[in-house]
Amino acid sequence: MQQAKRRICFLLSALMLMSALSGCAEREVPEEERFVLSACVCGSVTTLDPAANTDARAESVFRAVYENLLRPDESGEGGEGGVAPVPGIAKEYREVVNFDGTVDYVFTLRSSARWSDGARVKAKDFAYAWRRLADPANELPNHALLSMVKGYDEVRATGDTSLLAVKADGDTTFRVTLAAPCAYFLAEVCTAVATMPLRSDAVTKDPQWTSTISVLCNGPYRVGVWARESYLQLRRNASYYENRGTGPDVLRFLFAENREEALRLYENGEADYALSLPDGAESGGVVPLRATACVLYNHMSEAFSNDHVRRAFDLSLDRAAVAAAAGAGMTPATGLVPPGVVELPTAGADDFRTVGGALCAVDAEGYSMRCLEAEHELRDGGFWGGVGFSGVALLYVAGSETRAAAAAASAIWNERLKVPVTTEGVSREEFDRRIAAGEYDLALDTLAARGGDAMDCLGDFAGTDGNNAIHYVNKPYDLLIGVAASSRDLAARAAFLHDAEALLLDDAALTPLYFAGASCALREGLSGVRYDCRGNVYFTAVSQDA
Repeated sequence: MQQAKRRICFLLSALMLMSALSGCAEREVPEEERFVLSACVCGSVTTLDPAANTDARAESVFRAVYENLLRPDESGEGGEGGVAPVPGIAKEYREVVNFDGTVDYVFTLRSSARWSDGARVKAKDFAYAWRRLADPANELPNHALLSMVKGYDEVRATGDTSLLAVKADGDTTFRVTLAAPCAYFLAEVCTAVATMPLRSDAVTKDPQWTSTISVLCNGPYRVGVWARESYLQLRRNASYYENRGTGPDVLRFLFAENREEALRLYENGEADYALSLPDGAESGGVVPLRATACVLYNHMSEAFSNDHVRRAFDLSLDRAAVAAAAGAGMTPATGLVPPGVVELPTAGADDFRTVGGALCAVDAEGYSMRCLEAEHELRDGGFWGGVGFSGVALLYVAGSETRAAAAAASAIWNERLKVPVTTEGVSREEFDRRIAAGEYDLALDTLAARGGDAMDCLGDFAGTDGNNAIHYVNKPYDLLIGVAASSRDLAARAAFLHDAEALLLDDAALTPLYFAGASCALREGLSGVRYDCRGNVYFTAVSQDA
C-alpha cells in the first residue's frame, strides 16, 4: 500500500512539474512589459487562406503567420535581400534528375516545426495544400503556380487531385516531381504564399476557418484579435521553431486603403511603421518593389500598329522626369524585367537585370538627341511635326501615383512630338475590361513580376499567349520564348530570355518607364525592420533601442 501511495505521489508530482513547465512555455508577458508594434502595410485583409490571397501588399501579413518549405531571404534592410531562398520548414532538400526528363525535389522537414496548437507540421500538410490549390473545384486564383508539377494539367482537366505528383513519405519527407526542369521552382513556388501548408482537419472541420481567429498558424505569430476593417492583431507563436523571445510580443497590422490614410495613422502615433507614403511625406527610406511601370501600345490600333510611331513615342519619353513625377521610390527603368528577378535558381546567383544591363536609355545628356531621332521616326511613320496624327488618350488606373505619371508622359509627347495626347483615369475593373477588349490606344500599367522568373515578365507578350493584351506578334520573339520555355539548360534558358527582352524593347513593343518602389517610415527608437527582394516586410527582428 505504501509503495502504491509513493507511486501515486510520484506521478502527481511529475504531472505538476509538466504543468508548470508548460505554463512557463506559454506564459504571457505582463501587459505592461509587452512590446507592441503597430504596422501599416496593406488594406483590409478579408481571408487568411494563403491560397486565395491576391493582394501583393498583404503578403507581409501572411508571412508573419505561415511559413513555407523555403522562404525569401529577408536579410536586406532596404529591400535588397538576396534572391536565392533560405531554409524554412524544410531544413534541406535534394534534386534528382530522372532519365525521362522529370525532376524530383525531396524536402526534409524540421522535426521541430509546429503548428500553433503544438501539433507537428507534417509532409502531408504540404501535399494537402498543393492538391487543394490545383483542384479546379476550389477555383483558387493562384493555381497556375503549380503548372510545372507533373500531373497538373491532368488535375485541371479531370479534377482528380491524386494525379498531382506530390507525396508525403512519412512525416518529414515531402516529394515533388516536376514534368521538366523549372528555373524558378525553388525561389518562387516553394516560397510563395499560395503554396504554404494547411491542416486538412482544420480546413474541413470549419467552412469559415479562413476568417476566424482560431486559424492554425505555423509561422512566428498567431492570430489574437481580428477587427475586420481596422486591424489584425497577432501574438507571438510559442510553438514556432525559431521563437527565441526576440521581436515584438504583439504585432498589430493596421489597415489603410490608400497612402494618405497610412500617413495619417503614422503621424497621429497609431502606427509605428508605415509603407507606401504619399509624395512629400517625410520618409525613412525606400523599399524597391519587383514591378515595372510601362506604357502599353495597342498594336491593333491604327496609330500604334505603326512601328515608327511606337519608336517615336518611346524615344521622346524622359524616364527620369516621369519617375520623379510618380513619386518617391520610383527609379527610371533600364529594362522591362525589374531588379529582384533571379538569373539562375542557385545560391549567390546574379540578378537578371544586372546581367542584362541597361536596355533603355535614361541619361540626361543624350535626351536631346533621342528627341531628334523621335521626330525622324514620326516623320517616317507619316506624321511630320505631328500633322495628321489623330488625338489619343493614355488610359490609366486612377490614383495619385499613376495620375502624375500619366500627366507627365502626355505632356512630354504633346511638347516633343506635337501630337495630341490626353489622359483618362478609370477604375481597376474598367481598366482591365478595356485592356482585355482592346478598347484603348495607349495605357499606363505597372507590371509586377508574379514570380521571380523573367518569363513572368516576358511570356505574356508572345503572340500565342492569351494574356497578350497589346496584340504584339513577332515570330523571332515567339521562337525565343518557346525555346526558353522548353529548355532544360537553365543557363541557356536565361540567355534566350535576355535575347527576348532585348528584341521586345528594340521593336518598341512597349515602353518601360520606371521601376516601382515604396517609401516607408519607422518610429524613432525602433530598428530591425527587414525586407526581401519582393518588397515584403518582416518584423521578427525589430527591437527597441536602449
